[in-house]
Amino acid sequence: MKNQNLYPAPCFYKKTTLLAIFLIAFLFVFKTNIFAQSPLTIGTSPSSEKLQLQPGETYEGEIVVWNLSDKTTTYQIYTRGFRQIENQPGTAIMLTEPEEKKALYSAASWVTVSKTEIELIPNKNEKIFYKINVPENITKGEYTAIIAFVSDTQAKLLGTTTFTNLSSGTPFLIKVGDEFVENAELLKFTSDKNFYEFPTVIFETRIKNLGDTHISPVGEILLTNIFNQEIGKLPFNANGQSILRDNTGNYESIWDFGSFLTNDNKLVLGPINAKLVVTYRNFQPGFAPLVAETSFWIIPWKYIIIALLIIIIIMILLKMRKNKKEQPQPLPK
Repeated sequence: MKNQNLYPAPCFYKKTTLLAIFLIAFLFVFKTNIFAQSPLTIGTSPSSEKLQLQPGETYEGEIVVWNLSDKTTTYQIYTRGFRQIENQPGTAIMLTEPEEKKALYSAASWVTVSKTEIELIPNKNEKIFYKINVPENITKGEYTAIIAFVSDTQAKLLGTTTFTNLSSGTPFLIKVGDEFVENAELLKFTSDKNFYEFPTVIFETRIKNLGDTHISPVGEILLTNIFNQEIGKLPFNANGQSILRDNTGNYESIWDFGSFLTNDNKLVLGPINAKLVVTYRNFQPGFAPLVAETSFWIIPWKYIIIALLIIIIIMILLKMRKNKKEQPQPLPK
């Protein structure tokens, strides 16, 4: 009796390769999840504060903080300046001690808090009271401070130079004085691809803050088809994420329409034009808007190929039927 190879060599190698790829992908996902399972477990309200104060002015407020985890945790409370993560608007990273010493616009020394340590019990709120004393002789400008909460575990394991990335808290943007310069430059507005099979498009926008105060650019993206018909509007920066001065912000706007026809039967196919209009000023908000345009194609090529194949098959069948009819019939005997 001949030995039968249940898995011929090519099939065996193919299945082995697929199994290896699956295992690598599984390990990668598992490793990613390990790092993703240590989110910040603390909530704060307000999430941020934007204040307009004058030299010598005192401002008082409170922060409500609560524990989102299922175990009691002790947090150290730090007051530092903060910076924006590079190209990421609306972010705040607490400065390290060396950075704090060099920061010209940190308001950390103005802020005093009612506690320097707090024990948070699960599902229970606590209040932290703070006071901001603006110095009398301070120069005009926008200053930053964050009241941050860092768990004892993070501080002991990671050290003071690393836990700044893991802190949670309330950042403050404090304007001192009046007549700030609001100026910005639109560096980029484009779609992530030139061709799409379906109307699911990611728009990438980059804006640089050239002024001496933060800006919160808002606006919309208007989409038109080949017939110059409006087929959609997309809000830009609906969450109002801010860009600090001397910083650049990258924004992503997602248009996921899900159909090739609008409700009023306008075509969402072929060349599509997108126009961005953004305003960023608190004073004279409509003055000097940022405007840009980009274009891309929506071509459902799979559907087109299927339709062409169906047409070709129908034409072949019709031709075969016609040829069959044209064949001479045999004479009766």
